[in-house]
Amino acid sequence: MSVVAEPSTKGPFASAAFALREVLRNRGIRRLEIAWMAGTAADWAFLVVLLVVAYEAGGALAAGILGAVRVIPAIVAAPFATSLVERFRGDRVLTGINVVRAAGAIVTALVVSADLPVEVTYVLAAVVAGAGSLVRPIQNALLPALARTPRELVAANVASSTGEGIGTFAGPLLAGILVATTSSVTASLLVAGVFAGAAAAATGVRFEQAADARAGGGDRPARFRLLEVPGVLQRYPATTLVIGGFVAQTFVRGLSITFIVVASIELLEMGDSGVGLLNAAFGLGGLIGAIAALGLRAGPRLGVVFVIALAGWGLPLALIGAWPAAAVALGALFVAGMSNAVLDVSGFTLVQRGVRNEDRVTVFGLMEGLFGVGLLAGSLLAPALLSLVGTRTAFAVAGAVLPIVALVIARQVTSDARAAATTEGHVALLRRNPLFAPLPLTALDRLAESMVPLSFATGDELMRKGEPGDRYFLIVDGEADVMDGHRHLRTCGPGDGVGEIALLRRIPRTASVVARTPVRAYGIAGEDFLAAIAGPTASAVAEAVASARLEHSHAPERAAGE
Repeated sequence: MSVVAEPSTKGPFASAAFALREVLRNRGIRRLEIAWMAGTAADWAFLVVLLVVAYEAGGALAAGILGAVRVIPAIVAAPFATSLVERFRGDRVLTGINVVRAAGAIVTALVVSADLPVEVTYVLAAVVAGAGSLVRPIQNALLPALARTPRELVAANVASSTGEGIGTFAGPLLAGILVATTSSVTASLLVAGVFAGAAAAATGVRFEQAADARAGGGDRPARFRLLEVPGVLQRYPATTLVIGGFVAQTFVRGLSITFIVVASIELLEMGDSGVGLLNAAFGLGGLIGAIAALGLRAGPRLGVVFVIALAGWGLPLALIGAWPAAAVALGALFVAGMSNAVLDVSGFTLVQRGVRNEDRVTVFGLMEGLFGVGLLAGSLLAPALLSLVGTRTAFAVAGAVLPIVALVIARQVTSDARAAATTEGHVALLRRNPLFAPLPLTALDRLAESMVPLSFATGDELMRKGEPGDRYFLIVDGEADVMDGHRHLRTCGPGDGVGEIALLRRIPRTASVVARTPVRAYGIAGEDFLAAIAGPTASAVAEAVASARLEHSHAPERAAGE
């Protein structure tokens, strides 16, 4: 795998564009994003088909029942993501999920063509929705195992947000055209084909380290881990607050779905067509926000961005209540859409970087279930709130929720993001070393956790020839000379490492390393070093480096022999 250095002299947007290009070049991420976008489009298209079938069979009541039937299984199924990934590998689970969704669409076509009771489609809707709820938590947990830098992870999350927006737009549009020009049966079969394409895309994902395919589970026995959730959340207090912010946002989103319909018809006098325009403004804002999010970095400011985006999601709703004009509402929902995209990218990145690899699927599975709860609660409460306080006041109340939540969580979330900057610095240092450059973020995170700070005065030995090799040294500051007796082999500086030959070949040290200047370094235990480079690409690079250095050190001996 070739690693291209990020341009250091360019502006933030050029750097963001570079990260997006790197994501598209990353085969694993590219295939996951294709599967995600195709699956999203097919899922929305399938929903349109089901709504048409339900409405034709039982009117608005049947369509409403369908919505509830889709939400509840998703809430129940999402927490099972962890046990499935640990047992079957994440990429295989994603493939299986899309196969199940494709089968559900095919059976739906058979049910509709046979004119069976509409209740059968409810069952199929529940199965497809329950399976689909597992996709996001699994994908979000797997992306750090495929991304190689924090910036690439941010770009991958932007690609997910953009792909979701495209799928959300294209799926219903194409389904509506198909239902109108052909039939629900034909539309269902084409939806099944798109789900099958998503399954094929997910099948081609490859991982550098086998444990990452099981979200860090390794040889840990697979079991249902819902009872472990409280303990997991206690380990990550700031991440728990980020999750709380997301749940509050989905609750407000549930409120706004109903509010927008009522506001368009009764408050803004935009009529039925205004519902589409207002939602389109939100969607357009989401697209622009996703592009803007490319400039984000996984660093100390990401917590601030999340808090601002959370408040920025709610405040525009309060603005609509204060100034109920069509132009104000369109602009406000555009801003809310932008905030939604930035919130997703920053929040998901904070969770991915703030939670250990083995806990990510558990956390994201919990999040997906809570998202469903929040959305359902908001949808159910919206009519009562409108009836109790009126449309304008309801908008004001909904708009105040997220800024208040943002104020409550701001201090903990932003301070935790600043503290995480140390780990990001360690990751950046590791990435500068050619041995670790091919590694995914999950492996770099494990190495960063194992790094022990060391310091050496001028003339001190970092290692001595003939000693057993028990650790790898990564130089942060200063210079050190690699010596074979009195023969100088090379000088190492910041970002360079020494000690890999003895660890890889399981032999004593082949040279001494002496500090030429005061040196600050990190020590990495031998077992942690070997575990990190166990993947095929990293081990090949490590062997090549070790062989080249041994060749260089033995060259004078061969020349003397000749």
